[in-house]
Amino acid sequence: MNKDMNKKLLSLLILLFVMAGSANAQQFVDRLHFEATANTGYKSKDKTPIDFSFKAGIDVVPRLYVFFTEEENRTLYKKDDVKTYYDGSSLGGGLGVKLLNSDKTTQSLDIRAKVLSSVGNPDWKRTTYDASIAWYLSGKLRFSPVLELGYRYIDSRSNNISNYGSLYVGIGIRY
Repeated sequence: MNKDMNKKLLSLLILLFVMAGSANAQQFVDRLHFEATANTGYKSKDKTPIDFSFKAGIDVVPRLYVFFTEEENRTLYKKDDVKTYYDGSSLGGGLGVKLLNSDKTTQSLDIRAKVLSSVGNPDWKRTTYDASIAWYLSGKLRFSPVLELGYRYIDSRSNNISNYGSLYVGIGIRY
C-alpha cells in the first residue's frame, strides 16, 4: 500500500474508533443519574433529623443501579429547654431496584437500601442504615421531581447519644 492509502485507512480507523467511543459514551451518560433531596424524619427520642442529600448513581443492568451518597446532617433536639442541633456529614452508598420503570409509563418506583458513615469530626458519630421507596418521573424527561419515603436507623458511635430509628420523607429533583 502507498502512503496516501495508509493515511486514509488510518483516518477511517480513527473516525470509526471515535464514533464507537462516542456511542458508548452516550450510552454511559444515559445510564447516569443524579439527585438532590431534602429529608426530614419523624421526631423520635426528642430528636428531629433534617438531612440534605446528593446522590450520583449508575444503572448496572436495566433494573438495578448503584449509587454514591453525600449527606449534610442536622439533628434538632432540646438541651436544658434550649433548642440546639447536632451537625455532621456522612458518606456512603447503596443499591436501587426499579420496580416500575418501562417504556409504557412515565412513572418510576424504586426500592433503595443504603449505608452511610459519618466523616470528619461530627457532633454525632454514627452509621446510618436506610430502606426506602422512591417515586419519580422517567422517560424522555431529564429533570424530574423525586419523592422518597423510608425508614432510617442510626447506630450511634457517640457515648452520650443513643441510637435512633424513624420514618422519613424526602423531596427533591432528579436528573
